[in-house]
Amino acid sequence: MTHDSSDKGVLHPADLSLIERTYLGVLDTGMVSARLAGDPTLRLDHVAAVCLALREQRPRDAYLAEDSAKPAPAFRAALTRAVYDLEERGVLTTGAPPSDILLSPGLPPTRTRSNAPLDFDQRPLILLRYLAHECMEELFQDTRVYPFLMGKYQDSGEVYGRLYKENPQRFL
Repeated sequence: MTHDSSDKGVLHPADLSLIERTYLGVLDTGMVSARLAGDPTLRLDHVAAVCLALREQRPRDAYLAEDSAKPAPAFRAALTRAVYDLEERGVLTTGAPPSDILLSPGLPPTRTRSNAPLDFDQRPLILLRYLAHECMEELFQDTRVYPFLMGKYQDSGEVYGRLYKENPQRFL
């Protein structure tokens, strides 16, 4: 059985833009939040900015603000649009659905697009795990991205290890 990206209702990585695939792949790694780690280079927007630049064969800081770990405003705006596009397509959710949808079973499960800035320390809930996993695999297969992303993944693992030692009950 082959999968064709024209299948109705089934999304494949090829159906997503490069920035959407990059963000979704980074999100699927499950790295610890930057806030919890105390490391701004573990923010989802930072990691996605560097990964996208590397995928495009640009300098790794191409989408970062000058002399900063923060992504440039134009990149953050593009990434915010990509996240909301993923949400509209049912790939992820950035928060609870509006109460009118929860209370009205006849309404379709859509959300109104918000133009509010996203908190890239908060990880959206992935609804299409298979798609996210395929996007993560795509990132790890890219030899330009692999060393950077694996380094961040290792940093995240060390933070999780420290947090577990400090309070194992937190992980039960």
